[in-house]
Amino acid sequence: MMPRVTVGICAKNAENTIGETIESILSQDYPADLTETIIVDGNSVDATLYVVRKLLSKARLQCREYSDGGKGLGYARQIVVNHAHGTYILFVDSDVVIRNDFIREQVEFLNAHPRVGVGLGRYMCKEGGGLLSSTWNLCLSAFPGFVGCAFIFRKEATTEAGGFDEQIKGAGEEVELIERIQSKGWESAVTESAKFYHNHQWTLRSFWSEHSWFGYSGYYLMCKNRHSFSPLPSLPPGQLIYGFRMASKFHRSTQRKLSFFILPLLVLRSIAWTFGFLKAAMRGYRYHLSNEFDS
Repeated sequence: MMPRVTVGICAKNAENTIGETIESILSQDYPADLTETIIVDGNSVDATLYVVRKLLSKARLQCREYSDGGKGLGYARQIVVNHAHGTYILFVDSDVVIRNDFIREQVEFLNAHPRVGVGLGRYMCKEGGGLLSSTWNLCLSAFPGFVGCAFIFRKEATTEAGGFDEQIKGAGEEVELIERIQSKGWESAVTESAKFYHNHQWTLRSFWSEHSWFGYSGYYLMCKNRHSFSPLPSLPPGQLIYGFRMASKFHRSTQRKLSFFILPLLVLRSIAWTFGFLKAAMRGYRYHLSNEFDS
């Protein structure tokens, strides 16, 4: 018997990208009567909810809508978990497009591998969208799986691990939960046949803001999991070496001039990340073992 799947979308000010995300979910070849969609809005001030409601109003999927009240991504993700009726919970970011067989491929993989608690999708490079977007897509395509964009959780494993850390206001909530799921004896794996594309809509300013946000969250993760999280690889010296290797590798394999932009982009990303990391440290955004939280 095919299991029920909950699709969770946590969005904030995503009017330019969420339409394609919703359309890719509505085009899935998985049975609509076994699929429900939960939207959690992060106090959007643009037309995000208008776009969502317009597209879902005629959908055959069961749809529900919630707000995280501005409490952040960890809280928003947990809202989906708390209200999910599915055996599996698929999270799709509001700037991601999943292939029409994505849900079916993920379900078939998890059904065949009962000890896998988390199935990651296969990141595919999407051409176009400007120099910044194209370069970043080329860079990320080197990874076999990309956490935080399109991933499916076995609800049993998520519940056993205690769910998402609701104190995480920024990014990294999925990485932190996956580590706890693995500590319970579950496995994570990349479903190579479950493919998705990232629909970046970036300017240099928004690129900086997003990666500064990642760095801000990185400080919290370091304070909570010092044994498993180190900021060193994300700092400029490490990214300079890594970027040179990546650029050389892609140029050798593709002969594309675009490869030369990988190095400066990774360095910019690293500087933004470091800025956010230091900002969080100065503001005291950290987790204490006593479970007291400062922000």
